[in-house]
Amino acid sequence: MKEHHNDSRTTNFKQSWFWKQIINNKVVSVLLVSLLIFFNIFMLGKISGIFQPIEIVLSIVGPPVVFSTIFYYLLNPVVDWLEKKRFTRNTAIAFVFSLIILLIIVGINFIVPIIQRQLESLIENWPVYWNSLMVQLDELLGTEAFTGFMDKMSETSLIDNLSGQASGFLNVTVGGIGSFIGTLTQVGITLFTTPFILYYLLKEGDKVPDNILRVLPTKIRGNMREILEDINKQISSYVRGQLIVAAAVGIMFWVGFSIIGLDFALTLGIFAGFMNLIPYLGSFLAMIPAVIVAIVDSPFMLVTVLVVFGIEQFLEGRVISPQILGNTLKIHPINIIFLLLVAGRLFGVMGVILGIPGYAVLKIIVSRTFAWYQKYSGLYEEQDLTDYSELIKKEDNR
Repeated sequence: MKEHHNDSRTTNFKQSWFWKQIINNKVVSVLLVSLLIFFNIFMLGKISGIFQPIEIVLSIVGPPVVFSTIFYYLLNPVVDWLEKKRFTRNTAIAFVFSLIILLIIVGINFIVPIIQRQLESLIENWPVYWNSLMVQLDELLGTEAFTGFMDKMSETSLIDNLSGQASGFLNVTVGGIGSFIGTLTQVGITLFTTPFILYYLLKEGDKVPDNILRVLPTKIRGNMREILEDINKQISSYVRGQLIVAAAVGIMFWVGFSIIGLDFALTLGIFAGFMNLIPYLGSFLAMIPAVIVAIVDSPFMLVTVLVVFGIEQFLEGRVISPQILGNTLKIHPINIIFLLLVAGRLFGVMGVILGIPGYAVLKIIVSRTFAWYQKYSGLYEEQDLTDYSELIKKEDNR
């Protein structure tokens, strides 16, 4: 009798206006969930101080882990290939490490001195190059706007420098020393710990997913394994491809600038390779110092530099990137540009470099989580769910 009474009350509640209009309303449910999410974000902002120790730990541990992961994705195929050639895993890792040390020694003895001389000359002559560029722009446009602007900037900066040195010398000095020591310590920790982390990743990297899954509930291990496999596949392809393309771009610029006789060819080529790690914008940013040097040299040199840039862009866009990268992350170019702007504003240079693979990881997690939510929430049509699952499978098979 009591159970029948409870069932009757439950039925009446589900037929009430409160159930129909509030509890069982999809719009209201979405609004409530959104409200809870924003409330949690607001509260986390208010208690952000308790996360400062975590931030300090991540700032110390993060760089060596990131660099070790990058080198792992780059070197792991080489170690696997050597292992197939009847090397033991440890012997293959030792051989790769020995090769890296040899390349570092060669670079320090032969390449670094050339870069050092070119950098010193470029930095020493940069004011001359810049002033000459302003004069030529004024002559081209028939105005004195650029030279006048530079004169005002030099006067302003002189006054600001004198007043700043008079007022804040001690604070700047103490802060600079503290910042220098902190940076030096961070660099030392990164250089010391990265080889050890890289060694264990190369040796036991394939066991990392199993170690992560071991601490998760059994029911979600299957889905989590798929997520980890997708993340590993996309990030490894992106990291290897991006580094190979950057190296190819640097070599092409170096060879091209050397052929046309541009000053600082090696330094500008290496700079172009590093800048190419920034998608879409890197090559154009790398051309700025090369164009300035070429303008100061002669109009003919400017034309040849632009020809080198056009040939490089053609080879990179039509041959190298499609063969090596393809459409690895399946991210629209507009999204990439906005992502670079936001990540650069929030996290600086590392945000620009790591923002895109980080976004790819979040995209995989969100898409898989949304597919799981569609399946178990019952709020979506079965046909829509089937179409979305087929869409995910098609994207995975590309």
